[in-house]
Amino acid sequence: MPAWTGQVIRFGITGGLGFVIDAGVLWLLIRAGVSPYAARVASIACAIVLTWWLNRRMTFRTAAPPSWREFGAFFLQSLAGAAVNYAIYSAMLWAGAPVIAGLVVGTAIASVFNFFRYRAILS
Repeated sequence: MPAWTGQVIRFGITGGLGFVIDAGVLWLLIRAGVSPYAARVASIACAIVLTWWLNRRMTFRTAAPPSWREFGAFFLQSLAGAAVNYAIYSAMLWAGAPVIAGLVVGTAIASVFNFFRYRAILS
């Protein structure tokens, strides 16, 4: 079994936890009266912070101590995935899809995109 197979499995677990945070923050903010578009920006930001920590510790098992430089690189790489995620989410909402559908589809597509980008930073 190739070494990256374990990384893919751990990435899926990390992504699942990130999705829970993402969805939870999104739901709480929408319930508080924030627009689903603005709430999505905040929920993505929260998910990025969590997944940076989990990806470095669990997915790619980075030995070096965390640094602002590494987080900055991860965050910048995440912006591309976040843009894909947000564009799909917004397009689906605009087309009348439920919030959860946009969240799931946007996240799933962006996750594939992000795996290879994160692997280059944290491996």
